[in-house]
Amino acid sequence: MKYLKCDSCGHANAIKSEYLTFCDECGKKLPHTFAEWRKTHPMASFPEYQQKVGISIKIEKPNMAIAWVKKQFQPANRGKVILFFSLLTVLVATAGTLFGKRAVYTLLYPKVAKSSLYSSWQTATIGRQALEISTPVKLWVHDQPLEGEEAKSIEYSKSYKNEDGGGIQISVNMFSYLSNVANSVEEAVAQSHNAMQLGGEITDIQCKSVPVLISGLPGILEEGNYLYKSAIRLAFCNLVMIKGNSRWQIHINYRDDDQIGQQVAQRVLKSVKIK
Repeated sequence: MKYLKCDSCGHANAIKSEYLTFCDECGKKLPHTFAEWRKTHPMASFPEYQQKVGISIKIEKPNMAIAWVKKQFQPANRGKVILFFSLLTVLVATAGTLFGKRAVYTLLYPKVAKSSLYSSWQTATIGRQALEISTPVKLWVHDQPLEGEEAKSIEYSKSYKNEDGGGIQISVNMFSYLSNVANSVEEAVAQSHNAMQLGGEITDIQCKSVPVLISGLPGILEEGNYLYKSAIRLAFCNLVMIKGNSRWQIHINYRDDDQIGQQVAQRVLKSVKIK
């Protein structure tokens, strides 16, 4: 198709008839007409006029998506659009509450890399009541001030923890209680559970306990899982040992769906010795 462009408004008029004289858009006279052109080309035909005088214009196909959006925002459809976006906002907010938090904590608690099983582990002997332990990550001093009844009953305490988790968190706590304070395995386990649930971040604890002997000392090993901040389920191992007024505790946690994390935790626990 050939077109005549109007000098007044720039509208492209399709040359469909030899009688095209005025612009379809503004009504002004076009710069060329077939009748006037024939005066200088008496032997020419209308198709020749179209080819010589007309111009070719690429007509872009309308964007169906844009056309649909424009149609929806017409006054007649505005109420439907408002209702649609209101429902969409509610659905997004609900999905964010249910799944967004879980996605965030899944990123914060990655799985343990398989290379941890084959890399060089560090063996350290720490604390006044010497404990030997091998770990794939370095343990750093992580002492916290004692408060309340703990401060009154504990003569000495020391804590170690890894800073860069790499998917697993390992903490080692050692305590020396005053001679007049009861120090039993059962009480140690109960205090450990209370500490885990302090603050309300940990719920739905599921675990089993088995008695153990570590370097000839009685202890209890707890293994299980819990829901952390109602978002992600973490597995944990909690090993408690007692000798007189001394108490040792090794606590390890990792993602509940992490088999490598479980193997690493078991290897760490097997390495524990009391000197």
